[in-house]
Order: sequence, then C-alpha cells, then structure tokens
Amino acid sequence: MRLLLVEDDVAVRRLVTDRLELEGVSVTAAPTVALAILALNHAAFDVAILDLTLPDGSGLDVLDALRDLGSATHVIILSGAGTERDRVRALDLGADDYVVKPFFARELTARILAVQRRQESAKESGLRFGPLWIDTSAREVTLDGVQLHLAAKEFELLACMAARPRHVFSRDDLLRAVWQSAADWQKETTVTEHIRRLRYKIEVDPLNPRVLLTARGAGYRFDPPLPADASV
Repeated sequence: MRLLLVEDDVAVRRLVTDRLELEGVSVTAAPTVALAILALNHAAFDVAILDLTLPDGSGLDVLDALRDLGSATHVIILSGAGTERDRVRALDLGADDYVVKPFFARELTARILAVQRRQESAKESGLRFGPLWIDTSAREVTLDGVQLHLAAKEFELLACMAARPRHVFSRDDLLRAVWQSAADWQKETTVTEHIRRLRYKIEVDPLNPRVLLTARGAGYRFDPPLPADASV
C-alpha cells in the first residue's frame, strides 16, 4: 500500500510514518500543499491523510487536486479543527473519513489497515457490470463469458474508468491516472485512440457507443452495461 501523509507538524509526521512503516505501508510525507500536489503528479496513492491547516493552504486543496485527477484514493482528514461544520464540509468535498487531533496512532493505523483489507478484497473480486466482468487481479476482461483480448493500457484505462461509473474523466485525468503522464508531456490523442480501440472490443456498435461515452467538451465516462447491451 502507498500512502500520502500531508502534515506540517514534524512530530506527527514522524509518529504516523514510523507506525505505518512498521506495518509495511510505504509512506510519502509532505509538509505543504505544493509538495503534496507535486507528489500526486508523480505517483498514485491508495490512501491520503490530510491535515486541514497547512503553511500554504488547506488539506482540502489537496483533496480537490486528487478528485480533479479522477483518483479513487481513500482520503482521511486528520485535523484539530473538529467542529461538525468542518467535518461535514470535508466529507461533502469527497473525504472518506475524519480523525480529530489529538488521536491514537494505533487507532489511525487500524483504520488504514482496514482500508487496505477492503481494497485488496475489491481487487480480488474485480468489477462486475451485468455481462461485463473485469478481473483486476488476473487483468482479464470477459463479456458474456467470452474473454476479450486487451492491450495493457486498454485494460488499465477500462479498469480506471469502471472503478468510478458515470464519473466524467477529462483526457488529462486519464493521462495522469493510466499513463502517469500529463498533457504537457504526452498528447491527449493517446487517450482518444485507446478509447476508440476499446469501443471496438466492448461495444455492440462502436460508432454509437453505450458504455464508453463521450461527454462533449469534458471527456469520457463509463456507463455500466445492461444485460441487453451484451454482445461481442
């Protein structure tokens, strides 16, 4: 598991990092919003722990950056700002959990390890949408029981989008999530071409797609197929 810890308190960073690394968690620590966003542009994380009050902003700025990337990272807010309003705002913006300081390192570790178990279980079970089965462990896709032959990036693109059904991903989002790149370094047409190839493998009519849809002017989204859509 890879975890991003965004916290400006040196003692808290050391405490959390030491505890998690004893459990085999790989921790990247950042004391500012700027360094956290730099880390997000270079790696994908399973979990992020975000302090709300940072020298150059708020952990919510990092949360916004994560969601803009289309990331499904599990986000835990760790903060001394413990009012109901603070908690509700963080959760409304897409946080998954909220831990108020002072906290017990053992309890925080237990929460993170529980997330790890759920994520591993999800990877083992894969993603099923009617006739479409995406086995994320074996990296295989079947449609109506027939295995589809996908290139590595085609599989990763499909799995990424299917993990957040009906969410609109921009092409830059997908470049970052699947290719660990960005429009500054790689052409967005890379995404367009891979979407086109995928449509010819999973759509009944590739020219009139019903699963991998174009959100005009915004990007693409995955609409789970219904049984009536099943065909190879």
